[in-house]
Amino acid sequence: MESSEIVLTSHLGIRRRFGLGCFQAVNYGALTLVMAAFWAILWTLVRGSLPAWHWSTWFTVSQGLGGGLANAIVGTLWLSCLTLLLVVPMGIATATYVLIYASPRMKQLTLLVSDVLAGVPSIVFGYVGYIVLVIALGFGFSALAAAVTLAAMVLPYMVRTSYLALVEVPSAVREQALALGFSRAQIIWSIMWAGARRGIIGGAILSIAIAMGETAPLIYTASWSDSLPSLALTHHSVGYLTYVVWTFIQQPYPQAIALAYMAGLILVLLVGAMAVLGRAIRA
Repeated sequence: MESSEIVLTSHLGIRRRFGLGCFQAVNYGALTLVMAAFWAILWTLVRGSLPAWHWSTWFTVSQGLGGGLANAIVGTLWLSCLTLLLVVPMGIATATYVLIYASPRMKQLTLLVSDVLAGVPSIVFGYVGYIVLVIALGFGFSALAAAVTLAAMVLPYMVRTSYLALVEVPSAVREQALALGFSRAQIIWSIMWAGARRGIIGGAILSIAIAMGETAPLIYTASWSDSLPSLALTHHSVGYLTYVVWTFIQQPYPQAIALAYMAGLILVLLVGAMAVLGRAIRA
């Protein structure tokens, strides 16, 4: 009896080790594929952008299908800042309402609508932004129309990440603060938002990283400009990097193709820097 139990235990140990080995092999294989894809993309962008590696690319504006990328770089940063100013307050306010004020039914409905919006194709947001903001409200092709459209598109991500960050704040802390005489506004500001700030900042960085990589919404709302963006929020087109990637790569001119690769490389570096910053903040 004892020998059979030893044999059974030995078989179970072999099966577990085999299963663990297969699981680790799948994990390492998936990691290898991801890293290989990333390095392939990075190497392709670096190699293709080599003809555009000079200072004039960074400090001169585009001229037709040539010139530099200064207007596209500044325009991308300008649109990202405007989007950030719009989406962060809306996302935090919505997440706070869902967690504290909303009824269970309204909470489920709000989160469901947020998840549905996250699945809407970006080109739909662009077309709606064109009809409502550019035409109906008369903003024209502008930074404000583009930023509002991008904010609506990435708002679900900001809401979800802010909500998850706020949920992590223990409810017992809120109850103790109420017992000590804190008002609800003081609890939200001093306890909940302060305790969830790392998650909220990480959500904001994720939202802007997603917005930076969009093209379709901006074509419909920001159009394109060969000049540096002005502080005018309406009736002034804006240049951006994804337009260069989308348009210039289709041209038969080597200089335009090199600028497209350079624009893609800059976008990858910007998004990568934001990802690293987000992880550093949440660590």
